[in-house]
Amino acid sequence: MIVTLLTDFGLDDYYVAAMKGVILSRCSQVRLVDISHGIAPQNVLSAAYVSLGAYQQFPAGTVHVAVVDPGVGSSRRGLILRTDRYLFVGPDNGLFSLVTPELAEAFEIQPSGYLPATASNTFHGRDIFAPVAAALAAGVQPEELGSPIRDPKRFATLSQVTGATIKSQIIHLDRFGNAVTGIERRHLSSELLPSWFSLRAGAADIQLQKRFYAEEPVVPDEPFLIWGSLNFLEISVTNGSAAELLDLSCGQEVTLELG
Repeated sequence: MIVTLLTDFGLDDYYVAAMKGVILSRCSQVRLVDISHGIAPQNVLSAAYVSLGAYQQFPAGTVHVAVVDPGVGSSRRGLILRTDRYLFVGPDNGLFSLVTPELAEAFEIQPSGYLPATASNTFHGRDIFAPVAAALAAGVQPEELGSPIRDPKRFATLSQVTGATIKSQIIHLDRFGNAVTGIERRHLSSELLPSWFSLRAGAADIQLQKRFYAEEPVVPDEPFLIWGSLNFLEISVTNGSAAELLDLSCGQEVTLELG
């Protein structure tokens, strides 16, 4: 059985190790795989995007644990989602919006013998989500760990299409400085943008598209648009950081006008 971990905890503190210790103590045969612990603090949307990029590459039956949890300790629910291939565990804050279809079965985590008698108000990753993941990996069914719910939280749509205008936002900045927007290839009728287009992001007005980063002509510090590997439109700079060059940030609004 495989359990993946995705958090904003970083690797400088004990948080990731503590979660792994809980899981291994309760299900020693499990294989733990780190998706990422470098999510920007409290950036739920970025975590959702990173999860989307990785989860389908794992075998059926994998338990995916994601903990980016600004609402830890509040009334927000703990969540288990079950699809026909995977189980997902984490806070009910929209984190799984991009990876689970509408028909996923949802369960609100409830107190049980699988959880410690008391849980920290600041570390549900260790005290709730890790024990639940270990139980699921050991074969315990979600029905034994939670109550069915019909309304897990989901993000609002990432893009609004109005005629020839698409409004969206930057949903992720990768380590290369590429700025991923919420505009998906399915929003357009062709992989190539029309002969005239303009994407506005902050003070930038981008009117160039490339198929790959090194496509000629290569002009230093010239931003362009490119379809990323997950079919989201990205703002990029060849051998540079578009995020730094254009002062871009997650959540920043972008507008694509099509001619």
